[in-house]
Formats: sequence, structure tokens, C-alpha cells
Amino acid sequence: MLLLPEAGRSNSYTNKVMKLKVKLIRQFAYLISAFVVITIAVSAIVTYFAQTNMYRELCRDRVMSVGEFLSDLMLDDPDDFLAYRDYYLNHYEELRIPVDFNDCNPARRVFYREFEKVYPDRSFKTDIMPQDMPEDLQHLYYTYLHEHWILIFEQARTSFDLPYTYFLIPDDDTHYTMYMIDGERTEDPEHPGYLYMGDSYYEDPDEHRLMWDSWHNAKRYDEVYEWNNDWGNTYSYYTPLVVKGKCLGLVVTEIDVKNINNMIVKSTWTLVAQLGIILIILTAGLLFFINRKHIRRIYHLSAQINDFSTSRAYDTVDSIRSYPYGSDEIRDLAENTANMIKELQIHEEKIAAAAQFKSDFLANMSHEIRTPMNAVVGLSELLTKQGLDDKSREYAEQIHTSADTMLVIINDILDFSRIEDGRVDIMPVDYDIRKMIDDIVSIATMGLGDKPVKIISESAEDLPKYLSGDRDRISQVLINIISNAVKFTERGSVAIKTKSIPRGENEIDLIISVSDTGIGIKQEDYEKIFESFRQLDSDRNRKAEGTGLGLAISQRLVRLMGGSIEVESEYGEGSVFTITIPQKIAAATASEKDGAVLKTKVGFSAPDAKVLVVDDNSVNLFIAKSLLGLYQIKAVCVPSGADALKAVASHDFDLILMDYMMPEMDGIETMKRIREQFPTYEKVPIIAFTANAVADAREHLLESGMDDFISKPVKNTELEALLKKWLG
Repeated sequence: MLLLPEAGRSNSYTNKVMKLKVKLIRQFAYLISAFVVITIAVSAIVTYFAQTNMYRELCRDRVMSVGEFLSDLMLDDPDDFLAYRDYYLNHYEELRIPVDFNDCNPARRVFYREFEKVYPDRSFKTDIMPQDMPEDLQHLYYTYLHEHWILIFEQARTSFDLPYTYFLIPDDDTHYTMYMIDGERTEDPEHPGYLYMGDSYYEDPDEHRLMWDSWHNAKRYDEVYEWNNDWGNTYSYYTPLVVKGKCLGLVVTEIDVKNINNMIVKSTWTLVAQLGIILIILTAGLLFFINRKHIRRIYHLSAQINDFSTSRAYDTVDSIRSYPYGSDEIRDLAENTANMIKELQIHEEKIAAAAQFKSDFLANMSHEIRTPMNAVVGLSELLTKQGLDDKSREYAEQIHTSADTMLVIINDILDFSRIEDGRVDIMPVDYDIRKMIDDIVSIATMGLGDKPVKIISESAEDLPKYLSGDRDRISQVLINIISNAVKFTERGSVAIKTKSIPRGENEIDLIISVSDTGIGIKQEDYEKIFESFRQLDSDRNRKAEGTGLGLAISQRLVRLMGGSIEVESEYGEGSVFTITIPQKIAAATASEKDGAVLKTKVGFSAPDAKVLVVDDNSVNLFIAKSLLGLYQIKAVCVPSGADALKAVASHDFDLILMDYMMPEMDGIETMKRIREQFPTYEKVPIIAFTANAVADAREHLLESGMDDFISKPVKNTELEALLKKWLG
């Protein structure tokens, strides 16, 4: 179970929580921002069109109401207006006078003063009508009335912010317009009130159909004419002045819609800005609320899950359950998560306990089996060196061979366990590929016995001599594959062909094919042969020894080295296994220590060497002493760590072989006490001499201070290599 240091966990947890919090808030911010932008855009569009429709309707109502107001005002006295119109048309030139836009009372006072002079005892329109007055008095009256109408039109135009309010009489033939009352049109810029007429205005009847229909039909239409002129988009409304069924002219009221459109756009932007500010404030408040109410709880839960997934912290469940999640769905989610994590922890504890049980079992099994196997291998090897008769020597060699087979089975189980636990490292070395193949063929040949099977080995001429790779693992794979071929081939041959394919600069694909004439494999069983503890066709293979792990181990090792194993077979005819492993080409100075087939011949002697053997098993002590005796070494053997301390106190040893698993004081503790109590032994090699071959025992013992490692059962060849290394 991986537990991080508290400080490291705290910093890691804080960083993860902050990143998660920022991520969640950013996601909510994006979502709400998108909502705000869409809301503002929709609001702006809706507002624009709503205001456009509303303001255009207001413009329409305004020009219509002003036009109707002016027409009703002018027709308040139809006879008087009719007389004024006729007089105006007949005396246009005389009425082209400057007009006072501010006040028409001076003209009215002048008229009444002159009227009183002419008619001192009479009343205007009661006794004397306008058309009955003298010419000069009529001129004064209609001048006053003209200014009165112009003032009313100008006041209406300025009051309602209209560009034009005027009365016109169109000519049916020339389409000219004769202006009678116009609040703005002037002829001379020096005289703003100077009036004129005869403008060719609205020349085309088809283009201005509404005006001409109102004129000819003497009818008020509930329509506003929209058109474009020099100052922009304009609404015009035409109100006919009808007296006694005859249209005397048209009152025209116009409004510039362009200004209204500008006002609408400006007000829309103002509304959008205000709405945006409000929504931004609401968004910030909403994010704050979401953070306080939901995000803080969600990211705390997520951080706890993430922390548990990376560190397997045991306090995760307590951290989740102690946090104030509230009483909503998030609380339920947190509780369910805590329950699942708790169940997961329980299952992981069971798995860890099972894995530990398996490791302990394998360690104990290895130790307990290897201890008696040490006696079998060691004593059988010693027997072969005695002066036995041929029959006895054959028996001893059979015992030794069976012990080696037993060790292969044990090593397969241990290797498979290491691979499953991920504790196998690929260790590349330089090696001679042809020598390695020859050594393996020699080993396989020894396993043929009396079977009429020939082992053939061929290597391509362009195969590099020296390669760099994990020679031991490649040898292990090949021994498994070739041993299987030998095991399941009763007659015929086993052929080993080695070649290479360039892969890159100084790199090749090493291709080794092993073909046999054995029992073969059914096509549907190709994948099953690589399963653990699996032997196919058990009736035919009943005599074959092994665990069924060889091919499973081989496939996993090849994959660890980046290669592959392919199989082709014809049932009853034979099989071909092709191994492809990437390798580097090594220099010609590759070490030759890898290729030697170990011989049983003693290569040196050390009669003066002083060796201490520490082991709680008397048989192991006897075997070790006997094997060391082959090199003329008279070893001192003791059964415990305490006895080792006493022996060291009274002797100067050159080498100590130390058993690891001993009662009361194990090998590591004994080693440490020796070096603490006897400083002269700081440089004396202490070699781990143990039957424990699992759970990285070698690495553990070397890290604990042992100088080297040799496992039981020990062979004299391995012991010889170790003695040469440390005794020289």
C-alpha cells in the first residue's frame, strides 16, 4: 500500500483541490457567461424590434394626430377658410411678404383698426363679411389670417418635433404644388418667413399614390406614406380639407424616422449595457453562491477521490464523512462514495493480505523445499566424485538429474510469481549469440536420454557475433521452448535456426525459430498454450513433466524485452515457435563469462583459506563443509548467530557464508553485530547463503549489507565461481 509523506500529501492535495476548484468554477463561468451573452443578444434583438415597432407606431400616430388637428382647426370656419383660399390664389403676389413667426397680433390689430375706421358702427362677420369689404381692407384681413395660419403650423411643427407641416394644393395637370401655408419653406434666406409657390413637388402620381388618392377621393386614409428623401427615412400623412364635398387641399405632416432609429439604437445599447451590468453582477453573485453552495462540496469530494486514487490514503473515508455536505443529493453522493471507498479498502486489504500470504507461502515453500533439496543436490554431486562402481554412479547421477528437474519446477513458479508482481528487470549485457545457442543445445542434448531425436542448430552467416541484451532471460526463454520441443518429440528432430533482420543503426531483430516433429498443437489451442498452469491434450501429455508455466513465463519475458512469440503447428505433425526480440549489436570485446557450460571439474584449491559457515541445519553444514573440502578448504561450521560471534572472536576468517533464516538471531542481525563488534571484519566478505529465493531476497540481502548472494541448493560450479571472486 503506497502512503505518501504527510507534507508531500498535503501539498499535493492542496494543489489538486485548487486546480479542481478553478476548473469547476471556470466551467460554471463559461456556462453562465454563454447564458449571459445569449440573454443579452436576445434581449437586444427583442428590445430593438419592440422599440422599433413601438416608436414607429408612435411616429405614425403623431403625424396622423397632428394632421387631423390642423385640418380640424382650419375647417373650424369653412366659409372663412374657403374665402381665404380663393383670395390667396388670386392675390398670391401681394401676400408674398415677410412673416412674423412669433406673433400674428400686430397684423390683427392693424386690420381691426382700419376696419373700425371704415365701419365705425359695424361688427366684423356680424354686419360685414370679408368678401364685402374693400380691397385694401380684405388684404389686411387675409394678411393677418395668413400669418395666423402660418404661426399655428409652425407651432405644431416645433411642438411635435416635425420637419414639415404645411398645406398644399396639387395641380392635376402640371402636378405642381401651390403652397399656401408652410411653416418653414422660404424663398430668400434673408427673410425666413418669405413664402413662395409653384414647386414641382410630388411630380409622379404613381410614386406618391397615397397623396393623389387622398386629393382625388377627398378621403382620409388610415395609412402613413413611408419614403426616402434627402434627409432620410420619412413618414408623411395627408389629410384632405373637404368643404361641401370638395377637397380644397391637403394638410401634410411629416416626421423624420432616421432620428427615431438613432434614438432606438442608442436606447437599445443603453438597455443592453444596463442589462449586461445587471447580469454580470448577478453572475458574480450566482458563481459565489454556487461556489459556496455546491462547487466547494463537489471539488472537495472529487479531490478526496483523486487523492485516494493516487495515494490510497486511509483517512479518505473519514475526510468525506466529516465534511459538511448538507442534506441534498451531493450529500447522498458523498456518502455512497465513502461507502464504496470503504468497501474498496476492505477488498484491497484482502487482496494485499492474499498477495502477502502468497509471497509468504512461496518464500516458505522455497526455503523449506530448497533446504532438503540442498542435501539431495549436494550429496548426489558429492557421490558422483567418489570411487563408486558404474551402477552406483548411475544411481547418483539419476538422483542429481531428478533434483535438477525439481529445481526447474520450483524456479518456474518463483519466476512466474516475480513476473506477475512486476518485479522482473531486464538487465542487458554483451554476449556471444552463437556460443549461447551452443550451450543451450548442449543442455538440451543432455535431456534427450535414449530418444531417437536429433537436435540441429543453424545460424545465418550475416548474424552478428556479439549482441547486447538480457542474455539470461533470452537463455531462459530458449531453454523453455527447446525443452518443450524435446519433451513432446518422441522421434525425429528439433531444429533451431537463428537469423537477424536489420532494425536500425546498430540494432537488429533477433529471430530464433524452434521447430520439432512432435505431437503438434490444435489450431484452436494456440492461445491456450501460453496460459498459466495449462497443458493441452492431457491424455497424450500425461508423461510430460513440468508445471505448465514454461511457455507462460517465456511469453511474458519476451514481451518485457519488446518482442513476440508466434506459433505454427499441425496437429500430430509438429510445431514451429518463432521468437523475435530486438537487440543491439555489441562490440567484439563482449565478455565471455556468459557462455561457459558449467563443468563439475574443480578448477582451483585454497588450502590456506579460512571460511566460516553459519547455518542452523546440520545437513546444510555437512554439505557446505564437504563442497568446500573439494577445494582443500577446512571450513569452520557453527549452527547459530551466537556461535558465529564466538567463532569470529577467536578466529580470523577470510570469508563467511551466512544463512539468512535462523532462529533467535537471523543472518542480517548476525552480520551487523559482527561488523559492529569486530571492526576488522568491515572488509571481510559476508555472503548470504540461503534457500530464500523469492520476494526479491537477493536485492533485500544485498541492500542490508551482504556482499554477495548464493542460493541453496548450491552446486559446486556456482560455489567455485564465488570462491574465485572473493578469495582470488
